[in-house]
Amino acid sequence: MFQGDSPRPIPAARNLLTLDELVSLRHWPPARGRQHERMAIREGHHLSHIRGRGMEFDDVREYQPGDDIRHLDWRLMARTGKAHTKLYREERERPVFVLTDLRQPMHFATRGHYKSVLAAYAAAMVVWTTIANGDRVGGRILNDGASGLFKPTNNRQQVMQMISALSTAFSHGATETTNNASFAEQLMEVESLLSSGTIIYMFSDFHDVDSTLQQHLMRIAQRCELKMVLISDPLEAQLPSGRDYRFIGEGREVVVDANTQQQAQYYSQFQQRIDLLEQLHNLRGVEFAHWQSNHHPLFTMSGGQNGL
Repeated sequence: MFQGDSPRPIPAARNLLTLDELVSLRHWPPARGRQHERMAIREGHHLSHIRGRGMEFDDVREYQPGDDIRHLDWRLMARTGKAHTKLYREERERPVFVLTDLRQPMHFATRGHYKSVLAAYAAAMVVWTTIANGDRVGGRILNDGASGLFKPTNNRQQVMQMISALSTAFSHGATETTNNASFAEQLMEVESLLSSGTIIYMFSDFHDVDSTLQQHLMRIAQRCELKMVLISDPLEAQLPSGRDYRFIGEGREVVVDANTQQQAQYYSQFQQRIDLLEQLHNLRGVEFAHWQSNHHPLFTMSGGQNGL
């Protein structure tokens, strides 16, 4: 179970999450950063960027032939002497889709909780918040075994299946790699499920991000809202100097000499990963945050600048 009486529950183990812990998150408030949109009148619905007749006033423009005279702004017309039409934003449902990376590189941390624990924790928070708001939620669990794919729904039983699949990844542990599909390849498989206006959360270390994934995300960003969260361990950004490091995995061993040249190359590789994602951050409707395994904003009262 979760530790203590903290404002937000913290996983008891640093390397796993249980089903009980993930289910318990539905009783806690969402760990959102800033609200970027006004909320519509009816709970569970959001304001679209499609202008038309609706319940929420948005803006005015000069009258154009064919405009409904019932929407004329008479006060503004009296002040300016020109006819203006009131514009409204339509209300519509906005489905949420969560991509949770639980592949082998995510089962790692030198400090704090495993990256996979943080990703699954955040994904569950998004799922429960979406359901509480009355919207549909779906997702894809990127795993080294059979990837879990869940179409957007507000059916509680199907949502529980997705939450259960998140916990299963920890109960079975990190397995031998049987699915070598890249992040980009797995994202392309689910693109047909992403309807226009979908809010997409991505929790990953993006260890295999490249120009192909970047271009694919740029294309999706043209019709969806992207919220990308890079989760890393401090060791991935910089190696402590003055010693050699041995890495063992997949039947081979690598020794890294942490001299000045190796340090610079190691840092440069990590920075390139961030730069590719930061370039996407400049697009409209794209948010990017960087969390570290030992400083997770969802465990504190305020997510700050790195919140969801």
